[in-house]
Amino acid sequence: MANEKRYVAQKRQRRRRKVAKKKVQMYEQGKLKHDQLSSLAKRFLTRKQRAAKKAE
Repeated sequence: MANEKRYVAQKRQRRRRKVAKKKVQMYEQGKLKHDQLSSLAKRFLTRKQRAAKKAE
């Protein structure tokens, strides 16, 4: 039973992450404004910008 609950939770979290990453892509293309991003998408965007800055 616990394994089934954990699987369902992972599935839900995976779906949330995929949606957030798509929103980040749409923001980078100029289709979304920054205030329209979810908090998870903003976190991904911050991490991505920090990694890009560090790679320079």
